[in-house]
Amino acid sequence: MRSRILSLWLPSLSTDRLLGRARRDANEGTQPLLTAHRPLVTFESQNSALRLAAVCPNARDAGLAPGMMLADARAMLPTLQVRAAEPEADRRLLGEIAAWCERYTPYVAIDRSHEHKPGGALWLDVTGCAHLLGGEAALLADLLERLGRQGLHAEAAIADHPGAAWAVARHGEPERRIVPPGGAEAAIAPLPVAALRLDPENARMLERLGLYRIEQLHPLPRPALAARFGDHLLTRLDQAQGRIDEPISPREPRAAHRAALSLAEPLGRLEGIDALTRRLVRDLCAGLEIASAGARRLVLTFIRVDNSTASIEVGTSRACREPKRLFRLIAEKLEKIDPGFGIERAILDAVVVEPLLPEPIAWRAMGAGDLDQARDLAPLVDRLSNRLGREAVVQLAAQESHIPERAQRPVPALSRHIPESSPALSRHVPGNAPALNGAISGAFSPRPGYGSAPTRPLRLLARPELIETMAPLPDAPPLLFRWRSALHKVARVAGPERLSPEWWRAPDVDPGMATRDYFAVEDMDGGRFWLFREGLYLACAPRLPRWYLHGLFA
Repeated sequence: MRSRILSLWLPSLSTDRLLGRARRDANEGTQPLLTAHRPLVTFESQNSALRLAAVCPNARDAGLAPGMMLADARAMLPTLQVRAAEPEADRRLLGEIAAWCERYTPYVAIDRSHEHKPGGALWLDVTGCAHLLGGEAALLADLLERLGRQGLHAEAAIADHPGAAWAVARHGEPERRIVPPGGAEAAIAPLPVAALRLDPENARMLERLGLYRIEQLHPLPRPALAARFGDHLLTRLDQAQGRIDEPISPREPRAAHRAALSLAEPLGRLEGIDALTRRLVRDLCAGLEIASAGARRLVLTFIRVDNSTASIEVGTSRACREPKRLFRLIAEKLEKIDPGFGIERAILDAVVVEPLLPEPIAWRAMGAGDLDQARDLAPLVDRLSNRLGREAVVQLAAQESHIPERAQRPVPALSRHIPESSPALSRHVPGNAPALNGAISGAFSPRPGYGSAPTRPLRLLARPELIETMAPLPDAPPLLFRWRSALHKVARVAGPERLSPEWWRAPDVDPGMATRDYFAVEDMDGGRFWLFREGLYLACAPRLPRWYLHGLFA
């Protein structure tokens, strides 16, 4: 099957955007700042001079063109409306139009070859899509009609190759905008050389040499053209005639799993949006189940009748394909959606997907207990993360270290870098298994009467805090200590547990000064603390050991 490419050109994109905003203000009862029937231009600074960047059709009919001096344009049209160019706003609008054009084909790309032309442009690969609308002529007419109703002036053409479609859309006759298969070379032959997407300087040079039309280039020797104008001219000529392939890529990678729905009538009520979202979520989860996959991040996009879009993004702490749970996350943000003049299309993309085994298989792979803990806690983590933000909720990921403060690191709860089977998901609740993921070896053996203390405190301080202690012997545990200006008398002690330094991190440091002896102590008031002495009492030590408080038991 031959490729069929549609080139869409929006020559008045900037001014159409401004006039569209003025019409919306008038419909909402606000006094518009622009008048639709008066000529409108935008300007930008070029080489310390103000020049026209875009002109509306009325201004173009009056003789104005992009590149003219602003002062000359004002002299020609005293009633001219002038606004500063906003390239970023134009790019956003072009991206919204590209998303809207996906109703015709999933392969829509931003055309970057129009940079020396005003406005914006898109590529649409309509191969195998035209019959859905009754043929290429019907598709082209429907596209231009819908854009026209939204106040956008557009030109378009369809051909076998992007270069031919580009040339015919801008320089071809309006009644011959569909190039028949295999007719690209004949269709572009009578067009001006500027239709080859040449830079303005080369196009003017060719015209000064008397080469006005593309067909005049055919008899000339190619080495001479390449020597005079470079390989770019021959490349563009071959691309337009189909001798060189010019593939186009979608503006963004298509999601592996997508659910989309186009509506016969625009939707403007929240109840309808809610029902539409439920259906999309159900369809998406059905596809995920077939693929044995689960979603980690979802993007729901609503496309309004005026080309504008509204999006919702949610994430999950672990792969999920439960319709009720995913819909609950999205429903919390649906109230923020403004339907505007009506929603005519909705797309739900699973942009981050991970393998998700059926539950009985997951039990064997992960362990039934860990799976139940992660499954029970995941909905809470998801709701908090989507309400408070991706960075506001964190979980702990284990690291290869026996030093307590290095054994775990906080990571965003919705981070995709934690695998589904990671035990980090079961550590949202303190006390699940040994704290610190068992990174510290050695058991805590309480003395009789001390009670059933855990091997590690339930709460670790972010950094060990320096304390003042009093001990009967240098190597003995303290009898009392002062922490945060409060004095604690020690009633019971368990330990010590010795942790050596990480020699591979700092081999040039004296290991004797970094060795830690940990003690679990209980004061007279029943408070339980995790203390350690850093350093050893050695004759060669440059300073005396210091005591720190590192954690609190329940």
